[in-house]
Amino acid sequence: MDQDVSEGVRIDRITALEELKAACAAAQARETEAFVASRKETRAAAGVAAEKRGRGLAKEVGLARKDSPNRGGKHLGMATTLIREMPHTYTALAEGRLNEWRATILVRKTACLSVEDRARVDQELCADPKTLQGCGDKQIGAMAKQAALRLDPLSVVRRAAKAETERHVSCRPAPDTMAQVSCLLPVVQGVAVHAALAKEADRLKAQGDERGRGQLMADILVERVTGQPAENPAKIEVQLVMTDRTLFQGDSEPAHLAGYGIVPAQWARDLLRTDDADGGIAGPDAADTVVSGAAGNVDAGNGSTDRPAAGNPARGAGEDKTVAGAADAGNGDGATGSGPPNTVEPVPATGPPGSKRTDPGGAGGSEGVEVWVRRLYTAPGTGQLLGMDSRARLMPAGMQRMIQARDQLCRTPWCDAPIRHHDHVVPWRDAGETSEINGQGLCEACNLAKESGGWHAQTIPGPRHTVETTTPTGHAYLSTAPGLPGTPPAAEQPDEALEPVSIFERALGRIDFLYRPAA
Repeated sequence: MDQDVSEGVRIDRITALEELKAACAAAQARETEAFVASRKETRAAAGVAAEKRGRGLAKEVGLARKDSPNRGGKHLGMATTLIREMPHTYTALAEGRLNEWRATILVRKTACLSVEDRARVDQELCADPKTLQGCGDKQIGAMAKQAALRLDPLSVVRRAAKAETERHVSCRPAPDTMAQVSCLLPVVQGVAVHAALAKEADRLKAQGDERGRGQLMADILVERVTGQPAENPAKIEVQLVMTDRTLFQGDSEPAHLAGYGIVPAQWARDLLRTDDADGGIAGPDAADTVVSGAAGNVDAGNGSTDRPAAGNPARGAGEDKTVAGAADAGNGDGATGSGPPNTVEPVPATGPPGSKRTDPGGAGGSEGVEVWVRRLYTAPGTGQLLGMDSRARLMPAGMQRMIQARDQLCRTPWCDAPIRHHDHVVPWRDAGETSEINGQGLCEACNLAKESGGWHAQTIPGPRHTVETTTPTGHAYLSTAPGLPGTPPAAEQPDEALEPVSIFERALGRIDFLYRPAA
């Protein structure tokens, strides 16, 4: 567009583009509804059971809109409602009188009504262009709710009953290595939970506790849910993926915390500390590395020693605070790091929020917590995890952990759901091997959707694990595993994947997979 125009013309363009966006949303809705109707008709003609005719459609719509399958299902539902049950709302959207969000508000506020009553609200609010002219989001929502209650007073009761069935707990990452735990509860229970926390916080505050009221409520919640003091390490599995350079040499490469995301290197090192001079890091398998934060004990699976790692003495209680140091990483004998000999990295005693683990080697009063270190190997220059394979049909637990660490979230493009299933890319029934390369992590919905027929997936060469998924309509989408700690920037990665080499070669990068086991 010509940019040598007046301000008035620019405002006209903004208005026209906004109306065009609404018209495009209406066109998307019509195409979505037509696609769903066509696919269900085709499946009905093929003899597919009625309850299975809609399987996988939400995933296809989500992929087409570069959105998650969950959002795809919502787009699908809204399109069906607009076209079949709320034609006046659809027309207002197509003409640019309503934007997509306000049309969504009308659909949501009338979801508890019968088809007939919903049509009446649609007629009342959207048939006349003047009715909603100048109305904002809240006003439109209030008008729709008022009309719904007038037509069907019991709808609010049904809506409340339905909402109660959707109670749940969720956890979302928050800035600065924090997490937000939310609980959707019926109002009586929600108020009771908050009141109980506030009452106990006020009691402790009256006794002279120096923590703030909000801090007290948060700590009380943790203690009552986990059954142990908030300042003590949680006796649940916490998984970290980090490079050996970050763990042993004080490198600044960030780590990845499963279920959260990227965390600072120093925070990750602090998380692994214990207050017990005898506490250590152990490995569940014979080939896993064992490191003691107190005495520097090292066991690479072929023998152990009670002396500090060669060339890097780790100091105990009363001396300078260090982490277990790097030994010779050339052949795996006692190897836990890759730094030069005689390197001792001091670590500030900061500890993650809410933790008292500030001394990796000093004596402490709390019980020691074991930290398991699992070593995963990556190809140099790409961060691609090297594989393991199995002749079994089901993926072994170790392979599932490897895929979980590699994929982090559901591998369907634009789907951020947690991994629930570890499955074959090429199905086992189609001679697909059970291996890390032929495995991928998927959420339950995405894994079930591909069983509806017409879906095809295969791995393709790339710097990191890449899967190409083809939908029943022939559209192909690529999904590349996220970069793990130690992966170089995209500009520095080779165009083609490097051939895997022996794990004993010094060129291999190493990633340590660490977690706290349940007590």
